[in-house]
Amino acid sequence: MKYRLEIRSLAAIETIEAFDWYEQQQAGLGHNFLAALDNFYDLLTQNPNTHSYYSGNIRQGLVNGFPYVVVYEVWDTTIVVYSVFMTSRDPQKKMRR
Repeated sequence: MKYRLEIRSLAAIETIEAFDWYEQQQAGLGHNFLAALDNFYDLLTQNPNTHSYYSGNIRQGLVNGFPYVVVYEVWDTTIVVYSVFMTSRDPQKKMRR
């Protein structure tokens, strides 16, 4: 079964900020980040239970090749993405909803 993905506004904003930052560092790097994130989401919608629990029912998984984790929760057939979080930031800020 393939799950439906729901990206919350904080995760969308964090994704745009990461894209912009990587593009400022090197042209095309932001697109590489988005491709890695899309790949993560593709795998996630096929099997959301592969990543470890972060807190309660909240899980997190690493984005391949970038220092980001995706913080999410599974509700029936929907995966709710709360945050696309840079690992060097304060971990207490992961769960702002």
